[in-house]
Amino acid sequence: MMDISIIENTILDQRLKGIPGSSEPFPLKELKNKKWNILKEDMPMPLMVLKQKNYFHNLKTFSNYLEKHNLDIAPHGKTTMAPQIFSEQIKHGAWGITAGAINQIQVMFDFGIKKVLLANQLLGKSHLETIASYINQNKNFSFYCFVDSIEQFLNIKKNLGDKNLINSINLLPEVGAENGRTGIRKKEDFLKLVNIIGEDSSKNFNFAGISSYEGIAAVAMKGSDAVHDFCSKIEDIINDIPSNYYSHLNELLITAGGSTHFDIVGERFSKIKLSVPIKILLRSGCYITHDHGPYLDALETAKSDSNRQWDQSLRPALEIWSYVQSIPENNLAFLTMGKRDAPYDSGLPKPIKRFRPGEGFLDIGEAEIFSTNDQHAFVKLADNHQWQVGDMICSGISHPCTAFDKWKFIPVVDDDYNVLDGILTFF
Repeated sequence: MMDISIIENTILDQRLKGIPGSSEPFPLKELKNKKWNILKEDMPMPLMVLKQKNYFHNLKTFSNYLEKHNLDIAPHGKTTMAPQIFSEQIKHGAWGITAGAINQIQVMFDFGIKKVLLANQLLGKSHLETIASYINQNKNFSFYCFVDSIEQFLNIKKNLGDKNLINSINLLPEVGAENGRTGIRKKEDFLKLVNIIGEDSSKNFNFAGISSYEGIAAVAMKGSDAVHDFCSKIEDIINDIPSNYYSHLNELLITAGGSTHFDIVGERFSKIKLSVPIKILLRSGCYITHDHGPYLDALETAKSDSNRQWDQSLRPALEIWSYVQSIPENNLAFLTMGKRDAPYDSGLPKPIKRFRPGEGFLDIGEAEIFSTNDQHAFVKLADNHQWQVGDMICSGISHPCTAFDKWKFIPVVDDDYNVLDGILTFF
């Protein structure tokens, strides 16, 4: 089990964005006793909040989906970097947690994650010293990582030196897409790498399976058809791997599955038959909070496609609240939030609610955030808008991966915006 008691005992004070400057320092576990409410202006803005009901809905919905289709998940921890959320994901059946960088692994290991998958290339002296130290500190710690070239594998061996590991580094050769990101492009290069790993005489390395990321195929080549084509490429490679390289394994791991086309990956790879059992391991990360932007659009598209397995609905769980601070022109308003507070790489925040202190919720009207500065959001308003300076605007966000990293502290709220708890992040 993970130990998150140190988080619960973390002292929050006025130096932390989101904590009122008038508040005396207090441990996180006492936050619920403050009886703060967002709509009563008890906390400073801008403020990103996590809607508890939607968050738990997403946990349960995705867990049920995985169980129904006999799939596993190591959710991408880079999305939240919140050990409290990792703990809930593991309670809901996660196999382990995926990392994207060594600093993320350091956080995961420190909080007791037993299985970590680095969905990236491992290399370099300091990185190998860290991984070797973790493996030899805890016999129950299992580490997996991508490898996409013989040169990278040799770099791992060189930097590991003469160290002997009590558990092997589990290597997952990566298949890449043309015009995509990392990963081997040609089948013959993949098989050469598997052969080199298999011939290594040390017990420090274990060929554990195949890795890939179909999201790059969708981005680089556009759409579900490209994902199917990419899956076909991976299946062709898997079928040509000599069985003696995996016959000793209890199971062969096949990992892919981002947050938009995971259902295609799961369905396709579940049909592969080999001489050993296969574990299909998804790495979706954004399902946990979903969004009001690209992930909402992508999964609604998947749900409406009769050829796809996804038939569930996730709920956006992150919102960011800010004040209307200025209306210098009739059709132009400014909010007290900007690039420091909300993601902007995959779409700008979308105003979804308006609350006026002393009056309650009011019609949001036609409003579009069309630009952001560091601390300002530019909003285009209709001629007949009713916005006023001091109104509180709730906006939905896009791309959770670049939302959590802007906040060290995120309050957890109920549907009435009472503050129930808080999430701490470790980016």
